[in-house]
Formats: sequence, C-alpha cells, structure tokens
Amino acid sequence: MVNETRTDTARFIHRHMTVKKWINYREQSYTKQELINLALDARDVFKNNDKPSALAEIAPPVLVVGDIHGQYADLMRILNTCPSKPAEKKKERPAPNNKKAGFISNRFVFLGDYVDRGSHSVECISLMFALKVHYPRQYVLLRGNHETRAINFAYGFREELQIKLGEADGHEVWEAFNETFAWMPLACLIGEKILCMHGGISQGMMINLIKQIPLPLEDVGTNALAQDLLWADPTPDQSMASALPTPQWGKNLVRGLSCTFNPAAVTETVGRLELKLIIRAHQMIPDGFKFAANHQLLTIFSAPRYMNETDNRGAIVRIQENGDFGIIVMKNTKGAGGKNPLNDELTRADDVPNESAKKKSDSAVNVMKLSQASSSKTKNSPK
Repeated sequence: MVNETRTDTARFIHRHMTVKKWINYREQSYTKQELINLALDARDVFKNNDKPSALAEIAPPVLVVGDIHGQYADLMRILNTCPSKPAEKKKERPAPNNKKAGFISNRFVFLGDYVDRGSHSVECISLMFALKVHYPRQYVLLRGNHETRAINFAYGFREELQIKLGEADGHEVWEAFNETFAWMPLACLIGEKILCMHGGISQGMMINLIKQIPLPLEDVGTNALAQDLLWADPTPDQSMASALPTPQWGKNLVRGLSCTFNPAAVTETVGRLELKLIIRAHQMIPDGFKFAANHQLLTIFSAPRYMNETDNRGAIVRIQENGDFGIIVMKNTKGAGGKNPLNDELTRADDVPNESAKKKSDSAVNVMKLSQASSSKTKNSPK
C-alpha cells in the first residue's frame, strides 16, 4: 500500500459518487496533472511495495464484475449495490443512518475492459483507480484486453482523452494510463477455489505460472499465458469441438490471436487446479451471464444496453463467504439507438494501426501523426 498519495482520493471519490444527474451522463472535468497523478498513485498500489503479482487473491464475500466499457451510469449502479450479508448476525442491528454504501462495504473483483466503446471511459477508469488507491484491499482490478495500448488507441479511449483534455495533454495522459495498465494483475483467485480472468484459460495453465508472469507487461503478445488470460474464448456451442469428450485447443480465428477451448478443456483445467468455478468476461451475453462446461465456466458481461444499441442485460456475480454464489441481473432499459439483434461484434487484435503497438513519444509531431492515423482508421467491433 502507498504511504503517500498524490491524489486526494476521498474528495475525488466523493465528487464522482455524488455528482447530480449522473444517470443522464453528466461529465466530470479533469486537469492533465490530476489524471497523471492518479495514474501514478494507482501504479504504486499495483506495484505492491515492489512485489507486483499477475495473480491477485481475495477472500469472499465478493462481487465479481464483467466488462464496463465506459458506461458510467451502469458502473454507478454496480458500486451502489446493497452490501453483502454478513456471515453472522450481529447482536444489535445498526441504525439505518449507519448503513454504509455498497462501494464502501463490499469487496469487488473487476474483470477488466473499463475503457473504450462507451462515452465515459475516462470517468470509469479514473473512479476505479481512485477506489483502488483508497481501498486497496477491497478492490481487485484485473486487466482486460482493452487495457492494452494498441486496442485502446483504436477503440476510443485515447480519442476521448484528447477530446476532453486537448490533443497533446490527452495523449500524455493516455501514455500515463497505459503505463499503469502494464502493472495490473491478469487473474484473481477467490477463496482458493474460484479463478477469474478477463479472457479465458490456457493450455497447461498452472496457478504458479500465472504468478510468474513478469510485470510490468507492456506487450501482452510476448507472453502466451498472459495473452490467453486476456483474449481466449470458449468454442461456440454449435462447433464440433464443443461436443468432443477430450480437451480441444484451437486458434482463435475470430480474434486474430490467442486460442479457443472446449468444455472438456474447462473440466480438465478445473480438476487439475482443484477449482470450483472459472469466471470470465470478454464477450457480450444477451442475458448478462452464461454457463458452460456443466456449470464450471461462467461468462458475465456487466454493460447492459451495450453502446445503447443492443437489448442485452448485464450481470454481476455475488460470491458468499462459504463459496456459494448467485447472479445479480441488471435490467436493460430501452437504448437511444433502438432495438438491434444481439450480435456479438468482437474486438480483433489485428484491427489496430501498426504504429499503435509501439510506445509513442508525447511530442507534438508524434501526436499529430497518431491523430491522422486514427482519423483514417475505420473502426470495427466491440469488446
């Protein structure tokens, strides 16, 4: 934990949680230095006194949250979810005015993809970083595939920062946030029996191998296990591999990198690692959640009315102290874009400008080059 912070996180959180009419997407205003300081403070927390780990661990009860994608109003709904029930009844019931808000009382595991696609990526990731700094033991923030430089260059985060802060300042903050993303853990073990990640499992994956992934990890593509934890997908239900009784691992042709895995691969991994459940995100689910592999794999998606264009619900998982769990479904309200088929338009790893995979200078010349590359890029699909 950090001894001294650059950000007044208490005031920062209060300002975000009490803003009037947040449900109508009222925006916050930021300065360049304020956001850079926040990124540095969060980086110090992820470094964990120079002992960073790609595997976070937390004890239940805990709420597990999937993709947010810049949907600030829905993040507010999640953070204000009623606190978990205590394991034992207290002798005296606390007075109503002593009841703490959900974001203070609950423990959370977020599975990544805080930014891109939605219109309030800056508000979402800034608030999450502030909560992590202020309550380091209550919040686990995993890295998603959109918390990588090449992807959030192409899918909206950098552009949003430049709109809100100006071209040069926005680019500088974007660099600072991506440097912090490189320190974020890639998986979380809840109560030693529930393993969480953004993407999926990897062939031969072991808990100690996750712990050994070196941080900071600027380029996820340099580590096959890390890449799978952020990008892997289960095989489609209708595929031949899904029906086979033996573990099947294939190339993830839809994403353009990483792998796919069938239900038998999940069963083998759960048995070998002595797990009860694997929870992942990474895919838009019409009902907000979906079980697979005989209820050993659970996919959740926590951004209802995704991009205000689909009629999907959202969901979060509530894990109790004894390991039992339930699913909280977030209702979908009618989006501004009307009803669309629930097509899962996936982010592709190769749908980015070549230069965005490299670390860029914050000079005005490079900023202009990147802006031109971004404006000429035809964007593809989400998550």
